[in-house]
Amino acid sequence: MIVRTALVDELPQIEAMYAAIVDAMQDTPLDVWWQMGSHPSHEMLLDAASDGNLLVAVDEESDKHNVADVGDGATETANPVLGACILNGVQGVDYGIIDWDVQCDDAEVNVLHLLGVSPAARGRGVGRAIIDKAAAMAMERGMKSLRLDTFDNNAPAIALYRSCGFTDHGVHEIHVGRGLIHASHLMEMDLR
Repeated sequence: MIVRTALVDELPQIEAMYAAIVDAMQDTPLDVWWQMGSHPSHEMLLDAASDGNLLVAVDEESDKHNVADVGDGATETANPVLGACILNGVQGVDYGIIDWDVQCDDAEVNVLHLLGVSPAARGRGVGRAIIDKAAAMAMERGMKSLRLDTFDNNAPAIALYRSCGFTDHGVHEIHVGRGLIHASHLMEMDLR
């Protein structure tokens, strides 16, 4: 598996992966209210890819041969997307309620958004690999802190983040977009 910045050309595959995640978690105890078209949206993913802020995990062998001939001179991208996330400096409106362990300027903070793993790739270490790459990229950018929020009902994600070294700053009612509020863990990784 390789985790790297995504190419704009890969957006259809990345969007298909997010759609599979939304379908798999909808109306389950792990539902985190993602809705294709708004969160995530094509524009959000396009902006992140264009800015070099969209990370993608792909199968290493497929990544080497990422274009396949499908006949009549047509080709299609053949690398399956295993997972993805956005890494940028956009903190949620409620991030200011926390007395973060890492006291730094907002310009020294990166935030993980929309970390998702394809239902077909779960249990393969994809989430951990994406987090490791995101932390390394944030450090290369000179960041001191890596932050995120995750719904309180998402026990697998909470356990993963804790095991990767994030400090859990507890559960808080935060604005999650579209006028919605949900109890969420606010977490931070010290990159210093």
